[in-house]
Amino acid sequence: MKNTKRSFHFAVFSSVLLVVFTILGQTTRTAANTINDITAYLITLFFISVLFGAIFSVLSIREDFHWKKYAGIGVNFFFLVMTSLALIGNLKDIVEAFR
Repeated sequence: MKNTKRSFHFAVFSSVLLVVFTILGQTTRTAANTINDITAYLITLFFISVLFGAIFSVLSIREDFHWKKYAGIGVNFFFLVMTSLALIGNLKDIVEAFR
């Protein structure tokens, strides 16, 4: 049950981070503003929480049935797939920019 709780908590934490930097993305950014630094740290924290959430989701597969287990698996793997697709798309754009 330990890994189930952790994967669920990381899923909730990742969702909250996603909402926070969606809100920060709507704010006006200037050069004198530190919102860019805060957003960069939050995105890094989001990547780490998605990875840890996916790891704990895989570790929780053999644990007893609980709704948090399946919610954590679903949300964490959804975020992992979407983050991977975004990274692949960004890397593809970078490679095409240098051609």
